[in-house]
Amino acid sequence: MNIGGIDIGEVKVIPELESGDEREVFAFYGLASFNAQCAEKALVNFAMGYKLLDESALSQEQWLELYDGFNSKTYGRLLGHVKKRVDLPSELVEHLSKSLQKRNWLAHDFFFDYAVHLADEDGRKEMIKELQSLILLFQIADKAVEKLSFKVWAEFGITEEWIQNEMVVQFEV
Repeated sequence: MNIGGIDIGEVKVIPELESGDEREVFAFYGLASFNAQCAEKALVNFAMGYKLLDESALSQEQWLELYDGFNSKTYGRLLGHVKKRVDLPSELVEHLSKSLQKRNWLAHDFFFDYAVHLADEDGRKEMIKELQSLILLFQIADKAVEKLSFKVWAEFGITEEWIQNEMVVQFEV
């Protein structure tokens, strides 16, 4: 898959609708929310890496303070920060802007807007279809920003392979 000239590879398979009951709606909502958070944290990592390119050597305390600052920003503020400092492909900017709008809608208005739909099976199935589309939207945003992040972090010797090795070491302990 490609967005804005960035090959993001394949996204994870989105589960199929099974029964259309309320529990399934909440499960898909959780998966959509999870993917929205992944996209948001990808922006944190990208902004952090890009900022480090401009900084001289930082102490561990300064590094953590900088990370905490980015991590406390909302998705919208992170996106605004990145858009001001990085020339991103317009297709990616549009996708990230849409994912921001949909993330906010998911967090604040989804259940309000679909309140009546919870009462019947067809309505719940419609909700699940919407959530499936959001999952895909957020996965694409996450993977695209992650690909850009790897380019930045490679400047510090941090590669996908290095991260995988570190994860193995962390989970072996």
